[in-house]
Amino acid sequence: LIQYLHEVISANNNTGTTLPNQLGNETWYLFGETFSNEWDAFLQHYTLPSCQSCTPLHRLENKVALSFGVGNVGSGVQWHLHGPGFSETIHGRKHWVLYPPEERPEYDLDYASRHWMENTYPLLEDWNEDGVDLGMEKKKHDEFARGWKKKRGINGSMQGGEKTRKISYEGRVAERGPSGKKPWECTIHRGEMIYFPDQWHHATINLEKYTVFVSSFTTEHEG
Repeated sequence: LIQYLHEVISANNNTGTTLPNQLGNETWYLFGETFSNEWDAFLQHYTLPSCQSCTPLHRLENKVALSFGVGNVGSGVQWHLHGPGFSETIHGRKHWVLYPPEERPEYDLDYASRHWMENTYPLLEDWNEDGVDLGMEKKKHDEFARGWKKKRGINGSMQGGEKTRKISYEGRVAERGPSGKKPWECTIHRGEMIYFPDQWHHATINLEKYTVFVSSFTTEHEG
């Protein structure tokens, strides 16, 4: 970890920065592969979020998964989606952008998330500039979410009579076309935490010389 921090802070001619035109596979970002015995022992010291699916019993039964992450300024995770959970910033600041399930972003997967923030984000419409009814948008999202949860079985299956068939969630969302609106967004500072709901599209970008965080992936969506 010490070696990684040294390399991250001295990246790109000692600027310690992930550049906006930097390809994703050129971004040295530690996250997602911290499930070894050594990492597990380290993360035992982390206090889980206060939620019904984050109890010590859930942890003992492997129903909540922890992942440690650290990255330099400008680094981050490109757009993706998965199940619900929490992410706490331990050091630094992390900016989050999110779309609800019925929306989707348009992005170039070859680049890091900073490329999207500096090239696509400025071209999107603001939610408040054209008289958008935020209450109606929330209602549309709630209706979509209720319908999706009603039809969806465990592991993304669709219940139909006596048969269960797999469906492509990404395929259903893709039919709607990319969103032309700016995403929901916030900056999570040291000691703060964000909850990301099930199947919400999201991306992140780190804002400090190095940002450290822990994400807790929960299983309440399977109940």
